[in-house]
Amino acid sequence: MPDLIVPEKKLTVTFSLEPAFNVLSSLQLLNLVEQFSGFDEWIYHTATMLSPERLRQHRLVVDALDPEAYLGKDAWPSFTAWLDDLATRDPTALRDRRMDALVERAKETLDEEVPTPEQLLADRDVYLSLTERMICGGQGEAHDLELYQEAHDLLNDPPAMQDLVVTHLRAMWDDVAAVEWERRLPLLQETIAAFQSLDLTGMPCSEAVHRVIGRELPAECEKWQDEAGWITFIPSAHFGPYIGRMVRDNVVKLVFGVHVPEGVSTSFPELSRSELLMRLNALADETRLRILELLSGGDELSSQEIMERLDLSQSAASRHLRQLAATGYLSVERRDGAKTYRLNRSRIDDTFGALRESVR
Repeated sequence: MPDLIVPEKKLTVTFSLEPAFNVLSSLQLLNLVEQFSGFDEWIYHTATMLSPERLRQHRLVVDALDPEAYLGKDAWPSFTAWLDDLATRDPTALRDRRMDALVERAKETLDEEVPTPEQLLADRDVYLSLTERMICGGQGEAHDLELYQEAHDLLNDPPAMQDLVVTHLRAMWDDVAAVEWERRLPLLQETIAAFQSLDLTGMPCSEAVHRVIGRELPAECEKWQDEAGWITFIPSAHFGPYIGRMVRDNVVKLVFGVHVPEGVSTSFPELSRSELLMRLNALADETRLRILELLSGGDELSSQEIMERLDLSQSAASRHLRQLAATGYLSVERRDGAKTYRLNRSRIDDTFGALRESVR
């Protein structure tokens, strides 16, 4: 029997503005300001400027109805072009697309048999139970049941769902996002130009991602890294040290905070300042400095140990550890199912080296 040679899987890498996905990703951050620190200041300022009623509607549209499910793998020339197209689509087909995405995500998230879209639409309690387990593992304190009850009603009335999603997102674009997009567009374009100078040819997905975002991806990303055949990197002015992703089949869209790629020089000072501000922001907090001090002796500690030694609540510890890890100041590993953290001194040295360079 002849030997079978499996051809090496080739990865296609692109850098793009992706305005529709980019703007929607920024709008999603408005719902995360209490759980995450380190986003661009525009996110926190905009969230405080919106009324409680509008913020609740924003959570209903962006979280509970999940318009990201309607984006697919297409690249739209503008956010408004996507909305114009969305308004003309068959509302039932859009609803079915949302339900299919929900079921697929549940299958990836939960180790259990998942109801069908038809079962979820027919039984509100089944739908609420599934979404609660997906969002907060059954810990109901973080779950707005009334919001998802309203979402279930809308999913059973596709024209009303479509009208609410399009109307709300168009108003958010007109009122808060359009001016910000134009203001940050030169920064995003300069970021793409800087990264397009990198040679990522022949790199496996994990190496290409590390080269672009400057750190390893979480363990839960390993599956799509192995399967990805096409990855589009999308710079965001608002994500800070964090990343966002959308995976459809073997196509990945990865949003990352604007910064200068290692080994690349730029004549656009705002790009260099943006990265430095992101790094310094992570240090400009007493609790985060206490965490770094606690780990400065070389110890590797779990989040539970850090909480106990510094008398932190779980939510506070999670928020600060997320930012420090995302910025690269902490290395994260899993031991016996729990995350452990260790100080990354080289990242601190790099940060103050960059600060010295900026004030020469």
